[in-house]
Amino acid sequence: MTPRPLPRPDVIVFDADGTLIDVTHSYRETAPTAAGIYLRLLGLNPPPLTGDLYDTFKRMTGFNDDWDLTAGLLLALVAGLPPARPLSAGTWATQDALLAALRAACAPLAGATPPLPDWEALVAAVRAAGGGLSGLTAVLPMHNAHLVWRTGDAATTDLVQRIFSEVYLGADLFAEGYGYSVRFWPAPGLIETERLLISRETLAGLGRYARLGIATGRTRFEMAHPLRHMALAGFFGAIATMTDALEAPGGASWLKPHPFLLQRAADALDPTGALLAAYVGDAPDDIMAARRAAAAGGRHWLAIGIATTPAQAEHYRQLGADHIIAHPDELAELWHAP
Repeated sequence: MTPRPLPRPDVIVFDADGTLIDVTHSYRETAPTAAGIYLRLLGLNPPPLTGDLYDTFKRMTGFNDDWDLTAGLLLALVAGLPPARPLSAGTWATQDALLAALRAACAPLAGATPPLPDWEALVAAVRAAGGGLSGLTAVLPMHNAHLVWRTGDAATTDLVQRIFSEVYLGADLFAEGYGYSVRFWPAPGLIETERLLISRETLAGLGRYARLGIATGRTRFEMAHPLRHMALAGFFGAIATMTDALEAPGGASWLKPHPFLLQRAADALDPTGALLAAYVGDAPDDIMAARRAAAAGGRHWLAIGIATTPAQAEHYRQLGADHIIAHPDELAELWHAP
């Protein structure tokens, strides 16, 4: 039987990372690199950590925020260690004070290497528990959770965000974005390794008949860099970022797989809500967000998944993807201008 042709959308919204931009050596490597730095700061010896772990956490769903993903990776690692000492009582007005307290808590574990968990079993368990940090903490032993600081301000207590952002942005961009200097990563930021994944020809062709937008888990500042350096801004009429979600009432709860960012971008491109929209992404959260946008009523949505393995493609089918491609340039063959 010949499959029904995919209807041509009038609005196409893209995820950024792994869809428009090749982040193989940036975000994908930043999380394990930052986790290794964090563990060494505690006096621990990191096990081998690779970019494959970034993919593993994306498969858990609910980890659209890469700071949360890095915190989740650290929680999964320290859960396999014997209990550390409790933190001394007090508040942490400076990063030095927090680090000293964390090192003191880890002193009995000094030099220990956290064991790697059974990742596939953990993926299944976290998915079943609803995904994200809440799902992860529901299934992990939490006796060492006090060692992972993903709260407060990056200048003082959010060590996860601070280290991740330094590794990703590098000295100049970090100082520009945060207003103070790097402390843990003096090397160039991994953002400089990013390259355009989709071709400009594909974007130009799609733009001849559709309004194009972006809905991404990047912050507004992090998205500005590739828009500028890859000369992408002219292709897109609307861009919704993590910053938009965090600024809205409810904050992080609006991140994918919630459809908020997709809807925000599409509504900016078509305020009537009458035009068919498609969302193109490379992660389970992207497919889930598009299906939830469709289920919300009003605008009709297509979910287009980018899958590089048969297992990934099958997972997207189970999540309700309308179509699956292996590379974003295949979009040029799906629909043609009239």
